[in-house]
Amino acid sequence: MRILRKFIFFIFLAGIVFSPVYYLKFKTKKFPSEEYLIKEGSMCEGDILGDILVENGLTYTQAYNITNQLKKVFNVRRCGIGDKWKIYFDKDGNFVKFVYQHGPVDYYVVRYDKEKGCYNVKKKKIKAEKKLVGAKGKIQSSLYESMRKIGINPEIIIQFAEIFSSKVDFFTDCRNGDEFAILWNSYTHNGEILQNLHICAAMYKSGYSTYYAFYFKLENGKSGYYDEKGKSVESAFLKAPLHYRRISSYFSYRRFHPILKTYRPHLGIDYAAPYGTPVSAIGDGRVIFAGWTKNGYGIAVKIKHPNGYISYYGHLSRIKKGIRAGKLVKKGQVIGYVGATGLATGPHLDFRLKKNGRFINFLKLKMPPSYPLPSKYLDEFEKVKEEMMEKLNSLKDGQITLF
Repeated sequence: MRILRKFIFFIFLAGIVFSPVYYLKFKTKKFPSEEYLIKEGSMCEGDILGDILVENGLTYTQAYNITNQLKKVFNVRRCGIGDKWKIYFDKDGNFVKFVYQHGPVDYYVVRYDKEKGCYNVKKKKIKAEKKLVGAKGKIQSSLYESMRKIGINPEIIIQFAEIFSSKVDFFTDCRNGDEFAILWNSYTHNGEILQNLHICAAMYKSGYSTYYAFYFKLENGKSGYYDEKGKSVESAFLKAPLHYRRISSYFSYRRFHPILKTYRPHLGIDYAAPYGTPVSAIGDGRVIFAGWTKNGYGIAVKIKHPNGYISYYGHLSRIKKGIRAGKLVKKGQVIGYVGATGLATGPHLDFRLKKNGRFINFLKLKMPPSYPLPSKYLDEFEKVKEEMMEKLNSLKDGQITLF
């Protein structure tokens, strides 16, 4: 009997703790003090919104009408893992409204209008404030682990690493004791960070070298990060023209060719990557050739860049639509896809770079800086820099600060 009582008590307790259904006082102008039955949860991998609605007490017709209304203001295919939902019923069990929160700020409300006998939907936003957030700390292991220990969001860590990627290799150059400081914009609500935006200012100190980056937006809408002197912290070129698995062949004046079975110069870098991997322009420039070559290079693209640079991309499977001679391209723009055309033993990109008519080793290139800030913006930039510098210096070590 005692065992049975314990079992019944356990079932009762489990029902309280795990049940997704509970009552809550919900006050609005229309319903000042009614009790609502609320069923709530969050999206998991593989969840289908319509199925969730039916599983939680709605008819197939109601589920169809709700999702149909939601589609007017939200692409239901974008339903993400962790998105929150609530279904409101009145005390008689009739559907009142459905609330779907996509991300930290946006949410959608689908109501049933009894008088008109129809459904309506509205997109709303949580009343959030845009605030400046800052953090300061020291490297104790890796950059990622040190920043996460303070509570910095991964997306901000990635932004930080990308901003200084041309200055610091955080995989090899990161040292214990190195210092960092960041300021970024966020949407907050009641002191809680709801959504992180872009970094406004950043600092990284390693040994005797200190790097700064300040966000600045130009009149034409373009924006970038500049150091304390107004020079771009970005390099003119990408570190690599694609995401690759490994380098299968390096720059050499004497390499054994696997197909021709003879020694000959290999004045480029072979990046091994899966067939169809996107290949990007390493920098801004103009396409001067796009097509089939007769020298074993297969399908290739050639781009002319400022300051005497020409980049070559060979053995492509195909060229991206619209890429042709005379076309202006931007740094990072996809121009083609990895293949094995021409004299190639397998899918890879044969990338080459010329400087003033001579092939050079891209892996040993000291990356040329990007364009500096136009002189007409320097006074305004100086004001932004001083304001951000003051806030960076006010940050407390090892914690997040809301301004």
